[in-house]
Amino acid sequence: MSNANMSTTTTTVMLSTTALPTLNSSSQVEILTPALSSEEFDNLTYDDNQFDIYTHPTLAEYYNNLTPFITLCIFVAILILMLNISIFFTTLAKLKQRLRKPLLGPSIALVSLYPLISLAALLTLLLPKLWFSCHTVMHLSFTVGAIFFYQLCGHFIGSETSFIKETAGMAVPIRTPPCCCCCMCLPGVTPTRGRFVILRCMVYQMAFVQGSIMFVLNGIFYNDMTLFNDVQSYFLPFIISSIILGAWGLNITVRVVNNLHTDYSTMKKMFALQLILLLCKMQYLMLDKQLDRLILGDDYPMNHIIYKQTIINTLILVEMVLVSLFAQNAYKTPVQVDEN
Repeated sequence: MSNANMSTTTTTVMLSTTALPTLNSSSQVEILTPALSSEEFDNLTYDDNQFDIYTHPTLAEYYNNLTPFITLCIFVAILILMLNISIFFTTLAKLKQRLRKPLLGPSIALVSLYPLISLAALLTLLLPKLWFSCHTVMHLSFTVGAIFFYQLCGHFIGSETSFIKETAGMAVPIRTPPCCCCCMCLPGVTPTRGRFVILRCMVYQMAFVQGSIMFVLNGIFYNDMTLFNDVQSYFLPFIISSIILGAWGLNITVRVVNNLHTDYSTMKKMFALQLILLLCKMQYLMLDKQLDRLILGDDYPMNHIIYKQTIINTLILVEMVLVSLFAQNAYKTPVQVDEN
């Protein structure tokens, strides 16, 4: 009886052993590898799709696969840039007729920011991989423009000493945007030389702080994209606080000028400058998030990120034409200011 059991067991082992080699390699993988759950499969598919739609193509891949939409946008962008440059030269000619040397330099620098931003937007369409550097140019245009605007306001009021004498201790309101809500309890401030230094530092710090941060972020972005995604949020508090402080300083500066010259359209000039921040930074970030809810474009290389950046930067190009016209109107005054 035991011999019969042993033979039966031996036969069963031999059958199972001889059956294994008949399985092909795919069958063995299916047996050894557990099946993915539906959630794991969805995550895997999303990651692969994310890699495709957020990857910038090389320059050769980009131009070898241009679509009619992208080609049309590039053509329209070139025309818009030419229009913006023509508006700039028209504004430049008018400024030379109206202004003399002290005000001419800062005014030209301020109105030249809009064709510069348009050029950066066009370069984003022509060289998609350099989009972050072009975005940095737009970002820093506001901070550099703030310095020229402060210098322009300084020429409006003359020297700080003469301004203090002329205003006879008249208080300047500091409950201004963007800190009007949190500074409601603060009274007006009488201008002094020391307070002018503080005001100048509030405006000038933007160019240094923002320039340093964007320089570091550009270095990280083009060397280690994973690290960039991990650390960029840590820089946001410094970027936001620096911009708020600088914008507050600009608004106080406008109030200082308006104490003497209410007819110089200083508020319109500052609003034309702040439109750079609103359109090229805040609007840019909002559209970037909103367009991610849609799947634009085709498969790699003309994928979602290419179409998204094309739409945003084409919109900025159109808007810069309107802002250039607004700035041309804002710089109609003052007229023929004598040299100090």
